[in-house]
Amino acid sequence: MLNHEDLQINYENLLKLGYVVVDIRYKEYDICQETPKLVIARVDSDRDDFYQDMLKLYTGIEFKPNEMYEIWTDILKHKIKMSMVLNRDIAIKVAALDFIETVYTAK
Repeated sequence: MLNHEDLQINYENLLKLGYVVVDIRYKEYDICQETPKLVIARVDSDRDDFYQDMLKLYTGIEFKPNEMYEIWTDILKHKIKMSMVLNRDIAIKVAALDFIETVYTAK
């Protein structure tokens, strides 16, 4: 079973291969009720700016390039936690906004 604390993703290598993690699905999207699944998409252009642009779109904040992968991983973990608490999948945008409001700004 994938635990949200164990989530390790090499975003830079995925980008080099032309892929990005755009979301993580919880429960009803999975055959096994306990294991989340990564939603990976192919990105053909502007790969280097993809996560930075997505984070800015979702949160309105422009993050530094050296922190965006860590923040995106934290948002995915936060989404899993929220989904487990609510016992349903929630939108990645909701998780991103909640993470910024409740976790990131508290640091």
